Amino acid sequence: MAKRRVPPPVPHAEVAKRARLKTSGPAEPTRLPLLDVPLDGLSEVSVSMERGRLRVVADVGVQGLRRRRAEGLIPATRLDERDVAEVRRKDLEGVLPSGVHTSFVPRKARPTQRLPAGKGTDVDRGGTIFGTDDRYLFDDTSFPWRTTGKVRTEGQWGSGVTIGPRLVLTASHVINWIQAPGSLSDDQTAFDYVVLVMAERIGDVVGYPGYRTYDDRWNGGSYWQYVGYPGDLSSGERPAFQGDGVVSSVGEHSTSGQTGYVMGHFNEFTPGQSGGIAWGWWGDEPWPRVVGVGSTIGCTAVQTPTGSTTGDNEYGGGPALSALIGWARASFA
Repeated sequence: MAKRRVPPPVPHAEVAKRARLKTSGPAEPTRLPLLDVPLDGLSEVSVSMERGRLRVVADVGVQGLRRRRAEGLIPATRLDERDVAEVRRKDLEGVLPSGVHTSFVPRKARPTQRLPAGKGTDVDRGGTIFGTDDRYLFDDTSFPWRTTGKVRTEGQWGSGVTIGPRLVLTASHVINWIQAPGSLSDDQTAFDYVVLVMAERIGDVVGYPGYRTYDDRWNGGSYWQYVGYPGDLSSGERPAFQGDGVVSSVGEHSTSGQTGYVMGHFNEFTPGQSGGIAWGWWGDEPWPRVVGVGSTIGCTAVQTPTGSTTGDNEYGGGPALSALIGWARASFA
């Protein structure tokens, strides 16, 4: 059977000119737990409303609050060929929640602080900045920017995006089970992604993008938007956006019957952006499609692309990522 040729996404320069899309209907109410803490051993517990805020007060001993016991944990699953045989797909659609506007580029955040005049030059940024830093911080709750977020784990953090009703996609090395020595091999980068299953259906509230397996015929095109939480901008407390992203090279790696891609690029990438997503927009679809997950930093110096892959930054992606997301959606709807 001949391989179906998927057209490239719309160039970012054209996407950025699109007018904001109004919502297709009223927002649907969602019921979420706002407070869930163990009260065993506490005394004199009182609950009140003050100035529109819920306030819980209790007498707490020297040991403080007890840790909430994890209930219904889903064990980590490493997939093999048999697990994904029935859900292998290259195209996965997204979901636009009702009552939410769609913006094709995010609204810039207001600056919170400024360096004094004459200060801040030749700053050691960390990570890799090629030429001019084109990223900017944004503050936007429209779709799809509301789908991205900061992923906090024990002792570290990264970036991520909802990819299903209960699912969040991030880099595998953001999770505590990997002890990364500061760099990953190409074999590791090609499979450096994980889908987290959440207790709540956050995707029903914020929506989620689709997915499409990257095609190396798109190399060199300025199609991709990238979102992450870089530590060198606002200490990683705000998301940053970059448009006109280009993937320069693709390398295939296989293990356990799966094929993953190392997608080399010379877009800005600094610590904290790991797990952030590169996505593009196809035709008139109301959602973008993820093609890669931020994985590795090539060099920790500001530099200029040389035309080679030496020192490049890298996304992880490929058919294995498509299979992972497809399996997770089918298993945890």
